[in-house]
Amino acid sequence: MSSTAQFIRQSEPHWQAYVRHDFVCRLADGTLPQACFRHYLKQDYIYLFHYSRMFALAMYKSENFTQMQTARDSLNAVLDEIQLHIAFCREWGIGEAELFAEQESSALIAYTRYVLDCGLTGSLAELYAAIAPCMLGYAEIGRWIKEERQIDENHPYRAWIDTYADSAFQQSAVEMTHFIDNLCQPLTPAQLEKAGHIFTTATRMEAAFWDMGLNCSL
Repeated sequence: MSSTAQFIRQSEPHWQAYVRHDFVCRLADGTLPQACFRHYLKQDYIYLFHYSRMFALAMYKSENFTQMQTARDSLNAVLDEIQLHIAFCREWGIGEAELFAEQESSALIAYTRYVLDCGLTGSLAELYAAIAPCMLGYAEIGRWIKEERQIDENHPYRAWIDTYADSAFQQSAVEMTHFIDNLCQPLTPAQLEKAGHIFTTATRMEAAFWDMGLNCSL
C-alpha cells in the first residue's frame, strides 16, 4: 500500500467526515444555502494566500532541483488560481474590497498555521503530509459528486464541482500522490507514523473548515 493510501486509511473516520461532510453533501444536492457558500468563498480566498506560502516554504525546504520544481509549479498554479477565484467571487456578488476586508476565521487560522508550523519545524515530507488532504480530498469530492449526482446546467454550484471533477485537477492530485509517495519512501517507520499523524490532524482541520462554512462562523 502506498504511503498516501495508508495515510487516508489511518485517518478514518476523520477522512469520511471531511469528504462526506454535510457542507459537501448539501453542495452536491444544490441545497447548500448561498450565504454559506459565499462565506466559504471569502475564507477560501484567505486560505489560498496561506496555501501559496506553504508551497513557497516547500521550495525552501527542498533538497534537490526536482523537489524545488514541483513546489514552484504548485505555487504558480495557486497564484493563477487566486485570480480565477477573485473572478469567481465577483460572479457571486463578492467584490475585491469585500474579499480584502474579510476577517480570518478561527478555523482558518488554526488550519493554515498548523500546516506552516509542520513545514517550519519538520521535514519536507511532513509539510506535504499536512498539505495533502486539501488537494486529495477535493479531488475525491469532485469525482464523487460527478459520479453519484445529477449535475445539470441549472445546478447552482456546477462551476465549483466542475473545477474539482475536471481531468486536469484529477491528474494534479495523482501527481501529488506520486510525489508524496516518493518523499515517504526512505522514511523510517517512526517517521512515517509521524507523517501519518500530521495527515490525520490536517484532515480533521479540513472538516472543521467545512463546519465554519456551514455555520458562517468566524
